Amino acid sequence: MTRLTLAALVASAGLAGAAQAQVINIPPDDLPAESWFTANPGATVNVTSGGELFPDSGTGAFTFNGATVNIDLGGASGFPTIDHFVEDVTYNLDGGELIRVKFVGGVGTTTLNIIDGQTRRGVWLQGNTVCNMSGGDAGLVAGGQAAFIIEDDATFNMSGGTVDTFILAIDDATVSITDGEIEGALQLDDRATATISGGSVGRNGFMKTIDNRLTITGGTIGRDFVVEKGVVDMSGGAMDRNCAILDGRGGVDPIDNMAGGAQGSEFRAYDGTINISGGLVGDAFRLGRPTGDGSGVTMNLTVKSATLDGVAMDLTTTPTVVGVRGGVFLSCVMLDDSLVGFHLNEDLVFGEDRIRAAATLTVALAACDADLDGDGELTIFDFLEFQSLFDAGDPLADLDGDGLFTIFDFLEFQSSFAAGCP
Repeated sequence: MTRLTLAALVASAGLAGAAQAQVINIPPDDLPAESWFTANPGATVNVTSGGELFPDSGTGAFTFNGATVNIDLGGASGFPTIDHFVEDVTYNLDGGELIRVKFVGGVGTTTLNIIDGQTRRGVWLQGNTVCNMSGGDAGLVAGGQAAFIIEDDATFNMSGGTVDTFILAIDDATVSITDGEIEGALQLDDRATATISGGSVGRNGFMKTIDNRLTITGGTIGRDFVVEKGVVDMSGGAMDRNCAILDGRGGVDPIDNMAGGAQGSEFRAYDGTINISGGLVGDAFRLGRPTGDGSGVTMNLTVKSATLDGVAMDLTTTPTVVGVRGGVFLSCVMLDDSLVGFHLNEDLVFGEDRIRAAATLTVALAACDADLDGDGELTIFDFLEFQSLFDAGDPLADLDGDGLFTIFDFLEFQSSFAAGCP
């Protein structure tokens, strides 16, 4: 066993002390130059009441080299112009003010945590940066300006707090909202994606490009949200009145997939495709533009059953085109057992739906793995069809997907048959 001398222990303790991260308290300390952070990685900067942190980098980045900056009640940090920005830093705003700060993830890891306090004059997230907002208030910007601009692979996660104006997400940015309130709009452009599972978003939002994707599992979106391009997947939550899929620029049309949740009244499906298998649809639904013949849009309904003016439709998993109009009422039991109905009016009738003559409307039963003859029922004929496919070595009988035809395919078929159809 090796014994350390007292001198060695002291020397060892000294080395350990030298390796510890440095702490700067403002006040009474002042912010060191950028070169100091280069020599002291992982430092901690505490900005408390009366303290201000305005890193002077001229223009360009102030690199904190892995430091943590805590802005507490009464403290402040920011820049006079957006030509300044910070990187390789964790900012914790917990009661103070953040004034026009641009976070860039070009070097190291850059994170902004808004726990409490206030941002003023906008926050810009660029590159590989992450903002986690769990409280506080973001806003106090000039009219027509965003409270947050999120771009170039940046990520914004909101679980609380309030955003006074709108959020603009562009260039591969990612937005996640689980709680909190955005009083203005959520705007997606240039490959940005968003997931909303809680909280509330204000009116006049939009999706602009074919690579935009919005997933809604909860929360609410205000009225007049317009999907010009991209894909919406909705399984929960709610959208207020007068929202739309509406491609005013041509090219690839938008897609709206609805398996749950609720669409408000006066939804406008003017271009693209809307697929509905669950959820609720408000009054005065409009399929097809009011001008022309209404062509260029498709609504596909996937149902458990449907009736036209009370008469049951004979449906299979192959979509049935509904060409009848004249005010006939289409009533559907959706896959989640919600009831959805449409007045098949060609022209506007106040308070009722309008389904234009050339707009495509289809109704189909949900696909069912065990319903091999496609009649919407599970009978002995489905067993016979499976036996025939199995004997012929048809890939449709390889239900376990292993490339072989074995007893396990029979067991898989039995399991699907016992589960029934949606």
